[in-house]
Amino acid sequence: MSIPTDLRVRFHNEKGQSLVEMALVCMIFFFLLFGILEFSRALYYYNTIVQNTRAAARWAVVNVLDNSDTADITSTQNIVLYGGPTGSGSPILPGMTAAMVNVSVNNLELDTSTPPKPISQKISVTVSGYPFQFIIPLGPNITIPAFETSLFTESRGIIPP
Repeated sequence: MSIPTDLRVRFHNEKGQSLVEMALVCMIFFFLLFGILEFSRALYYYNTIVQNTRAAARWAVVNVLDNSDTADITSTQNIVLYGGPTGSGSPILPGMTAAMVNVSVNNLELDTSTPPKPISQKISVTVSGYPFQFIIPLGPNITIPAFETSLFTESRGIIPP
């Protein structure tokens, strides 16, 4: 049994059709694949910022006395940047600088002695302005949303009168 001539001509003219279809499907597939990868990276960076600000706030509650305690505030920034208070090595996230990390101490309650000593404080560690750069240059650069962790100190052993 032989194939009719009109079918043979039709199949002969469609040799490149599967190549074109594959190219269109691959474009969509790779666009979705790289989009998922870039979104995952951005989520990882955000989660790293969140975890580091929490660790820094826990450390600051115990060690930072007030806003004039620059050495311990710098150590708190180093926890966010490097993962430890010593501040050695390269930052955990590329492009993160100390200017992006803010540590503040707010006195909530003071005792009545002279000079007044803080009884209760709120310590906040904030990271803002971190630029996320896509590996694939087609996407725009974005700024990861600011994140703040606030914790409250206890009396530090001061008994109010």
